[in-house]
Amino acid sequence: MIYRFIVLFSLLCFAIILNGCAALFSEQEWSENYALLEGTQATSPQMIDGKLNTIGETTFPAGSQGFIGANPASQVVITLPEKKIIRRIVVHSDNLTEFDIFADKGSIAVESDWQLIKDVKSVKISPIKISLLIPFPTSRIRLRVLGTKDDALLSRQERARSGGRGWNISSRRAVGKIREIELYGYKTSEQMAVEEATDKREKELDDLLELE
Repeated sequence: MIYRFIVLFSLLCFAIILNGCAALFSEQEWSENYALLEGTQATSPQMIDGKLNTIGETTFPAGSQGFIGANPASQVVITLPEKKIIRRIVVHSDNLTEFDIFADKGSIAVESDWQLIKDVKSVKISPIKISLLIPFPTSRIRLRVLGTKDDALLSRQERARSGGRGWNISSRRAVGKIREIELYGYKTSEQMAVEEATDKREKELDDLLELE
């Protein structure tokens, strides 16, 4: 009797583990683009207007203009109307070569509690699709530009203006030019159920119209 109970219990545990693994590795559906939610703001609004033909530029920190030598990295900050778990970021840009991404942990002790979540180097193609495993919900994302295809041109222009006397001109950074930044999470089971029900109703309506 005890042996039979142990066997049944072991089979039950094995089934639970299999179901858990299936849920873990099952294909997830992406949510709507959070960057297009009403109330979302960005330091460069053109990057979240849903239009690939508009281009926004990142901005340098206040007071960094005229900085001699290696200027600080320019950036864009996107602020959502509410906290979201972000699992994917898509960046549409023709000139970024290197950048990193931060998420605000929302600490009440400080105004901004940025945590590095991704370091992207040697960008080859656009759009740039980035999968993330952020362990906390966030309402603010910051993309910081570390390199662009325009940096070399900027350095040559700075060198020409300075007559070749500029110090550390080769480290000057150009602004990042970005067409669009998309933010996604996973659809919840409730959202998927609503969509399935909607699709079913629409199909039934289409079938009725065909019969008429």
